[in-house]
Parts: sequence; C-alpha cells; structure tokens
Amino acid sequence: MIAVAIIGVLAAVAYPSYQSYVIKTKRADMMAEMQQIAGRIESNKINYKRYDNIPLSAIFSGAVATDGSASFPATGSALYTVAATPRNAANTQLAGRNWTITATPVVGSQMSTDGTLTLSSTGQKCRGITCGVDDEWQ
Repeated sequence: MIAVAIIGVLAAVAYPSYQSYVIKTKRADMMAEMQQIAGRIESNKINYKRYDNIPLSAIFSGAVATDGSASFPATGSALYTVAATPRNAANTQLAGRNWTITATPVVGSQMSTDGTLTLSSTGQKCRGITCGVDDEWQ
C-alpha cells in the first residue's frame, strides 16, 4: 500500500512537469516552422523579384485554406492556424513587403491556452502581448 501511495505522489508531481515539457516542445516546433516560412518568403522574393504576388502555397508547407491560412502541423491534429498577411483579395498570394506571420492556437487543442505567436518582416517576435527581437518566444 505504501508503494502505491509513493507511486501516486510521484505521478502527481511528474505528470504536470511532463505536460509542460510537451507544450514547450510543440511551441518550439511552431516557432521553427514560422522561421522556415519567413525564409521561404525571402527566398521567393528572390525568385519573383518582389514581395507582392508570392503564392501562399509556396510559403506554407501544408494545404492552404480558402481564408489563406494553413494548419500546423500539416498532418495529424492541428495545433495552430498559421496565416501570413497582408494577402491579396483572393487570399492566394502574399501582398506586401511588411509581412507578418501569425500562429493562433486551435481552440480545444493542447496549445489553446499558450497564446498567439507572431513574427514580422522586421524580426519582431511576439508571444501573447510580449514583443521584441530577442527571446520573447521563450
């Protein structure tokens, strides 16, 4: 009986720590994807010789929804909805040099209380309402 009680106490302490670690890992994956999207925007700028009219399908790794957003991860259960703005009226192309990538947690997902992540063309990163150019995503 004592062994069961000890295991119960250890599980009560370890499980929340594990969940916190899982959330941090999934946030880090989203941040890495946002950096890759920013890299694809800049790479496509070289191909198209401008920021306007870069197809969203060229910058997102998954399928692009009709509203111009994509889900992350591209396979499995979506944790974030990712969007790049400004977009053209048809929501099919990036429409400007001063772009912003926004990752909004999907309601009801494990990340739903983690806060929105943004990355701008100027290098500004925001997590929730905390913004800057250093470690704001941590």
